[in-house]
Amino acid sequence: MRSVVNFVVITLFFPIHVNAHQLSVNNESGEFKAGLEGMLGFSFGKNFYSMNVGGPGLYFVINKNLKMGIGAFPSLYVLNGNLGARLGVSPRIDFKNLVLITPFFHRDRNDEWIWSVGFGYKFHRTPNK
Repeated sequence: MRSVVNFVVITLFFPIHVNAHQLSVNNESGEFKAGLEGMLGFSFGKNFYSMNVGGPGLYFVINKNLKMGIGAFPSLYVLNGNLGARLGVSPRIDFKNLVLITPFFHRDRNDEWIWSVGFGYKFHRTPNK
């Protein structure tokens, strides 16, 4: 139970500090801009919770707002009260900045697959001007 509480605290309060998409800092050579780019998602299954970061993927682009594909998801998870890290694979549907994911993870020890369903949000860095 303690690891579930730690996982919830980390996943709920960490993104609050990161929700600023853009940071501007003046330096010697002018203005430097940095920002987040990628996807952060959460998925849930039977006795399973995970925080996923969008990794590499292959997409079929339908139009500028909609694309479908498959991707790899480096993830932190809680399974039956135990915290761990694992790479998941998932089909995904991206609509604007929202992502529907269904990551699955393989456990070698039991030779079982863990399925989950979740949502993500895509961050886009504004190009430097």
